[in-house]
Amino acid sequence: MAVKAVDRRVFESVIDGLAKATKEKPEDIVWFFQVRELMNEMDKPMGDEKAWRIILKDKRTANLSTMELLELAREELKKFHRIEGKLKKLGVI
Repeated sequence: MAVKAVDRRVFESVIDGLAKATKEKPEDIVWFFQVRELMNEMDKPMGDEKAWRIILKDKRTANLSTMELLELAREELKKFHRIEGKLKKLGVI
């Protein structure tokens, strides 16, 4: 258990360092890497059976209009590219 506590402190330290260097919130740095990982997963081929399981598991409906969803997506994409540019400048990615 001690190793896991140390690993967590190291992870938090790295995230905090990246957040300070990019002048972003630590949660936004974590969000960036989560979204980046999802995007990489989307590039891998997926069988129909697995795709249907994912679709059926996520049956949530959107409570926003199409325009609101598009605006939200634009803002998130802009945020993603902003953070990506800063991390590239630092040489992290």
